[in-house]
Amino acid sequence: MTFMDDIQTDQKTQIMVASMLFFALAFPGYFYYISSQEAESYSIEGPVGDYNVTGTYSYHLIGEGSQYVNDGDTETITMNSDAAGNGIDGKNIVGVRATLTFTDDENQQGFGCALPTANGPVDDDVSGNLMHSNMEQSSATQSGDSVVLEWHNSSIIGTTVSNMSESEVEAMLDGKLGIGEHSLGISVTVNTGGGPNCQTNDDGEEVAYVIELISLDYTLKMVEADEEEEESED
Repeated sequence: MTFMDDIQTDQKTQIMVASMLFFALAFPGYFYYISSQEAESYSIEGPVGDYNVTGTYSYHLIGEGSQYVNDGDTETITMNSDAAGNGIDGKNIVGVRATLTFTDDENQQGFGCALPTANGPVDDDVSGNLMHSNMEQSSATQSGDSVVLEWHNSSIIGTTVSNMSESEVEAMLDGKLGIGEHSLGISVTVNTGGGPNCQTNDDGEEVAYVIELISLDYTLKMVEADEEEEESED
């Protein structure tokens, strides 16, 4: 018996052929329908749209102290995230910061120091260098300034990002680093004032430091089209 005879007489063959025809006709139509939908876009990571990003930062102490740094030298302080204890358990660690505080201890002696032509004490140059994993950040500081090393996109906090999936936005904000060893290098270059008959003594700088891990708690909210129109009208 031929295949055509089976189609005419055998019920199982008829059902199989009908099923094949259904899928052959239905699938192209389905994919055309999905591709024609402009109201919603999708990616592998989920629905694509505009997301409002809000977040709150918290800081967790892992080291503090004071270090004298001679002129032209760099002193390195090493600390570990373990020092924060269980205060960082479950936290999204996105960076580390070191705050440096110092007062220039330049000493001037001699009768020439009181002359109008004399220069008073000049602030020294102090800089910090933070390292973690294979990343580092250096910055010159004034007393009370911080050096910050971060591994997330802080620029999108408090903004609305467009044409992205929720997973893509999360990838920009999730820390994935921070656990383990951190190091802070403090460098000093002495600057002296004075003048004729005004002797200056300045060998370096006493620098106090506070090192903290930075955690971020963030919220994503998909912005609907009508909300965006209201915001643009305001």
